[in-house]
Order: sequence, then structure tokens, then C-alpha cells
Amino acid sequence: MAFWLYTMTNQPNNIEKDPLMEFQLAKLSVNEKSSKEFGQQISKKIWGFVVSGLGGYYFNRNTRFRKNRNYANGRIDVQAMYQDRLEMNGKQNYIRLNWQTLQIVNRIISGLVGRWMQRSEKIEVKAIDDLSQNEKREEYEKLEFIIQYREQLLKLQEESGVQMIPDSEIPEDKEELNLWQAQFQRIPEEILYELGVNDVLASNGWYDVLKEKALHDSSEVGMVGSKTWMDEQGVIHVDWIKPENQIYSFTEYPDMRDTTWRGEIPSMKISELRRNHGKEFHPNDPLALTEEQLFEIAQTAKEFQYYSNLNWTTQWNFAYLRPYDEWNVRAMKFELKTVDSDPYTITTSKSTGTTYTQKGYPTTASGKKRAKPNDNQTVVEDTNWNIYEGIYLPDNDILLKWGLKKNMIRPQDPREIGNAEFSYSYYMYQPYEMRNMAVPEKIEAAVDGMILALLKMQQVVARMRPTGAAIDESALQNIDYGLGDAGNKDIDYKKVFDQTGDIYYRGVDAEGNRVPIPIQELANSGFLGQMQGLIAIYQFNYQTLKDELGEDPNLITSAVQPRVTAGNVEASQSMSEFATDYMYRAYAECMKMTAAKISCLLKDSVTYGSQAYRSIVKQEDIGLRRFSTSIKFLPTGNDVLRFEAMMNETIAANPDIVLFINPFQLIQMAKEDVKLAWLMFNSGRKKMLLHQQAVAQQNQEATFKAQIESAKAGEEGKQETERVKGEVDLAAKKMDGETANKTSIVAMVTSLLSKGMPIPPSLQPLVDITMENIMIPLAAQNEQQKAEIIEQYKQAQNAPIEEEIEGEQPQQPIQPQQQEMAA
Repeated sequence: MAFWLYTMTNQPNNIEKDPLMEFQLAKLSVNEKSSKEFGQQISKKIWGFVVSGLGGYYFNRNTRFRKNRNYANGRIDVQAMYQDRLEMNGKQNYIRLNWQTLQIVNRIISGLVGRWMQRSEKIEVKAIDDLSQNEKREEYEKLEFIIQYREQLLKLQEESGVQMIPDSEIPEDKEELNLWQAQFQRIPEEILYELGVNDVLASNGWYDVLKEKALHDSSEVGMVGSKTWMDEQGVIHVDWIKPENQIYSFTEYPDMRDTTWRGEIPSMKISELRRNHGKEFHPNDPLALTEEQLFEIAQTAKEFQYYSNLNWTTQWNFAYLRPYDEWNVRAMKFELKTVDSDPYTITTSKSTGTTYTQKGYPTTASGKKRAKPNDNQTVVEDTNWNIYEGIYLPDNDILLKWGLKKNMIRPQDPREIGNAEFSYSYYMYQPYEMRNMAVPEKIEAAVDGMILALLKMQQVVARMRPTGAAIDESALQNIDYGLGDAGNKDIDYKKVFDQTGDIYYRGVDAEGNRVPIPIQELANSGFLGQMQGLIAIYQFNYQTLKDELGEDPNLITSAVQPRVTAGNVEASQSMSEFATDYMYRAYAECMKMTAAKISCLLKDSVTYGSQAYRSIVKQEDIGLRRFSTSIKFLPTGNDVLRFEAMMNETIAANPDIVLFINPFQLIQMAKEDVKLAWLMFNSGRKKMLLHQQAVAQQNQEATFKAQIESAKAGEEGKQETERVKGEVDLAAKKMDGETANKTSIVAMVTSLLSKGMPIPPSLQPLVDITMENIMIPLAAQNEQQKAEIIEQYKQAQNAPIEEEIEGEQPQQPIQPQQQEMAA
């Protein structure tokens, strides 16, 4: 904020002549605001903020950005930074140092960007209009009815043959229905519109090349920017804006929602100026440039050289190619947001009471503006936010474009009717006084300390003395080899010592005195303490770097050590992501704002007849629908693999779960939303557990029922056995009684026949029945024999009966008891 206040104080403080303040506060019409003079004044005012000199906001910002870029790409001038500290100058130096910079900043940023590039994201679109909401509500209520009355509908469908339940997969219960509503319920228009928005971003490179550039911007300078606009053919463009070229008014928000103007300072080629603002292509534009004006502008280009003898010639008016076409000039493109009020006069007729409305303030019969409305007139103002667009060449003081922006971005949300959005989407994370701190700035002190420690190590190594030897010349001269002394006079004892490390000599002279050792090695370890101290300094600065950044560049190296478990590595990676992911979210937030603007322009492009996106979205698909956008972060490869591994382990332990989940569908779902895949997986596992419990309960009930039926059957069998046993006993008793009766009758008949007396006629039937039914069946062995005996018996009865013997007593009558037995 101090930089910005300094910039403001260096501007003219005459409020009455401040064009920006007048533009925002004065009640001016759109035509008055769109005048060339007004645009020229506003352009100069904004350019004054941009080039406010040394100490200004943009100067200091870009100086910091430049330094960050140099650190991140290994382009810092180490020699200029440290040669004075190391007492190295350009006159005479006795050692040479390698002034190449330490590339650890590049390594850190490359690692961060590489990790973020592995992540995927897409834009989600939701319809927010009443028609779409009603369609979703009706679909939900229909499915809710089917779930509640599923059995009755199935029975009715079987009986009538009319399909009552759709063939598509529907939720099983209310819980799945709510999950489907939250995650899956989409109308076709939402899907098509979402494809259109993502196609615009993909075709402009925001999922690959421009994404990588934006992530480098976020990590290196702490800012991300894009520009969304639609050309005359209805094609939507999303341009990457270099942070060093971004300009904006004062803000306290990371997404700069409270800025009143935004823009950029690009370099424009002369050929581009001619195509967009030249008289050759825009003859009716009063601000269009002639070819001679373009040449004058080219003289302010960076490529212009006075010694090239390049002078204006009229032939260039009609030339196909000019030598200055590819020269670059500095330009300022900006957009200014303001409130415009359109007055309307409502007049009520005094005679008829009719009311009519006309645009503008009350006027007299001659067309002049009245000082105040009449008694029957009321002035109503319709206010709207509008965006004014300007293009200014500051080095030539030429205004190329000024006025209301064409294809203005209007939000679709009905709560923001009348609002307008900038084409520029800027995001600066963690802003404080309109500045923040990117990766190189956070670790600059630690990296400088590491570089200095490495240079001092070079210096110590360069000045390090090798190990030497103390040579006693007197002792060398007194070496005595006895008889072999004559042949050893030419030996180079120092060379022998250097090559072999051994030396032979007599330790006592002829007089018995000790001879000193001729050559003794001198250990040189004085530099080791310095090297260890420098290594400690390097490690201290490296630890400081990790503390500042929250990342450990050697995390992968630590992972291969046995004492570091996978869980510890994963926890460390998670903590690292928490420390640096806000930089990735800067890109995501910029894409979120950009997607909302693409959504607005896409609807305008399709609605007003452009053919650019008709292959994806048709006009009838959009209609009166309104859409909102948001960014969705897709799972990483590790998240999908972790889910797949857990699912496979569960399937191996419980194979029955495949009856309740579709593993292939869940894997595809996990690639889009791993949390949703977990929910569906847990829902399937819950169904499996409920099914297993239901089966166990059914088995238990079946067991109880079988036991009850068995007990019941046993009891019934026992009762049947007792009944049969009673019947058998009764039959046996009856049979015994009948047998006893038969035995009595047979005994009586036998006794009558044994006496040889004639049988009384009254007993003859009894005797005949007994003979036929009892005695003959007992004597006969088969039916034939039985029939023969009966026939003989009947013949015998028909023979003449002899007269009764005289004096024989008459036969006694049968007693009543015998009659009962015979019966």
C-alpha cells in the first residue's frame, strides 16, 4: 500500500480536473464518456499510475518479479553479488572460482509445477433457472414414487404388460436417491453446456501449455492472469497475461473484485496495429491510423536504429510488406468499470390522463433541456454497470480505441442483473499492501547463504595446501649402505619416498650416534575444520530453506531409507502440499473466474447465431436457461490406485460384494470423483452386510420352523402310533372274542355230530353255516378243494334220513345262550 500511496501522491491532486473521478462521479451520458478527449485524459491518468518512476508500485513490483525470475531460472549474477565479499576484483586474482549459481530454486519450482501438472481439473456447470430446477424436482419425485411403490408397480406391470418402471438403473432406496440427487442428477443441457465450456479452455491450451505457464507464474511471482474475449465470429479466446504486464487499480482482495480498472502493457507489432487499427482495414473509424502514422509509431519501437537510414517513403502506403512490420511498440490496453445512468421522462397527459415515456431528460418544444421537469413529468433513471475499453500508445500519445466494450460480459445470475465483468481475470494470493511473497522471495536469504557457503568451500579447496614432508639434508648425506654404497649414490630418495612411502638408512653412524630420520611426512589437516564449518553453515541454510518453504526437496531420497515408512513419507508429502498448495489454488481460482466469463460469452455466441459452437450446443438447448460454473478437482493417480487396491482387498475377502457393486464402474467413477466412488462403494458394502444379515435371519427362522415342524410331526406321529396301537388292541380283543365264539360254536357242533344223533331242524342252519364258514375252510387246503367239500356236504344233506331209533329220547331245545352264540 505504501508503494501505491507513493504513486498516488506523485499525481496531480487537482480533484476538479481528475478525469477518473469525474468519469466515475459526474452525471455524464454514455456519449459524453465515450468522447475521444475524455478517453485521452483517462489514458494519460492511468499511464501516470503505471510509470510513476523510481519507488512507484509497478516499478518496485516488476523489479521484484525480475529478481524472482532470475532465481527461479538460474540467471542471477553470482560474481557481481559475491566477488567483493571474497576479495576478488578485476585486477589480479590468484585463484579461479566457478561463479555458476546454485540451481536449487529451479529444482524446487520445477518439482512443484511438475506435481501440480499431474493434477487434473474440469469445469462443472449447473443450471440455476426455474425451468431446470422444476425438471430436476419432477424427476426426483418420480423416482421417489417408484422406490416407494416398487412392488405394486412391478405386479401391475406383469399383469397389464405395460411398462411402469424404466429400464435404466434407478436407486434402490431413499439413501441412494439422495446420493444420486447430490452427485448424478444432470439435465442434458447442463452436460452439453459443460462440454462447451471445457472445450473452450482445452482449445486455448489451459489444460496443458498455458496451465504450466500459469503455474510457473504462481510459484515464481505470485500472480496469475487471463483475458477472456469473443471475436466478431463468436469464437471465444482465453489469453494468458504475463504478470509483469498486468495493471490494476488498488485492491484488498486476492481476486481483485474491488478494482475499478484493469489492463495490460503488451508489445504490439506494427502489422497487428495495421490490421486492428489501420485505415487500410477500418476506413470508417475516426481513430484509425494512416500508414505514415504507423511509420512514426514504428520509430518508437525497440528495433528502430537511427543508423539504419530507414526513412519514410510514400511507396509504403501500397506495399505488401514493409521493413518495419515486425517491430514491436509498447501499448496499454485497459478496461474501466463505471455506472451509467439512462434518464427516462414519464409524462402524464393533463387532459386524458394518458402516460407515455421517452428517453432522456424533459425538453422544451425546441428540443432544449428543461431546467426542471413540469408538474406532470417525472424523471426516472435506469442504472447499469458498463465496461469501457481503451487502447493507448503511451510513447506516441495516440489513442487507438475508446468507448463501450463490445461483447460485454454480463452475468447470468439474476441476482447480478445490470452488472458487468472485466475481460481480465487476475489473482494474487495472500496480498498485503498489494504485494505478496512467492517461492524465490521466501527462500532468497537461505539460498544466498548456501551459495556463499559453496563459494567459500571453493576458496578453501583452492587455497588448501597438499600434504608435504620434512627433509633433513644432513641425514640424507649420511645415509650409508655399506658395501653397496657405491651403487646407490644416484638414488633419488625423495622420489622413492613419494612413490613407495619407504626409505632405508642406517640409524647409527660409525661413532654410535643416532642418525635422524631423513624424510618425515607433514600432515596438513588445518583446512578440515574450515570445511566442516562451511558444511554446517550450508546445512543450516538448507534447513532454513525447508522451514521457510514447508517442502523437503530430499523427501524422495529419504523414502528409500528402511527406517522411513510409507506412512511417514505420505504424511510428509501431505504436510508439504498443505504448505504450498495455495499457489496451485491461485491458478484454480483464476480458472474459476475465467470459466464464469466463458459461460456468459458462450450463451451469447450461441444465442445470437454464431456457428462456432453449434456442433456442441444448439440454440434450442440453451433457450432461457441460465448456468453457473465452478471448478472441480479430479483425483490424482495415487488416489485412484489407493481406492482400487482397497476395493480389490475387500473383494478378495468378501467375494459376494460383486453382487452389489460394479468394480469397473467404480474405477471409472473414481477417476472423476474418488469421494463419490467411496460413497458408492460403502453403499454397496452396506447392502452386502444387510443382505448377509437378512440371509442369516432367514436361515435362523427356517431352522426354527424346521425344528417346530419336526416336533409337531413327532408329536402327531406319536399320537397316530397311539391311535393305531389302540385300534390294534381293540381289533385284537375283538378278534379274540370272535375266535372264542367260533370255538364255542365249533365245539357245540362237534359235540352234536360226535354223538351220532340226528340234528334237530332248528339247529340245522347253525350247523350248515359252521361247516361252510369255519370247519370246511380249516380242512380245505385250496379253493377247489373247499368247493368240492361243500358240494359233497350238500349232497349228503339231500340223502334220505333214517328213521329215528325207537325209545330214543327227544332232543333238548337249544338254550338262549347258545342261540346268541350262534347268532
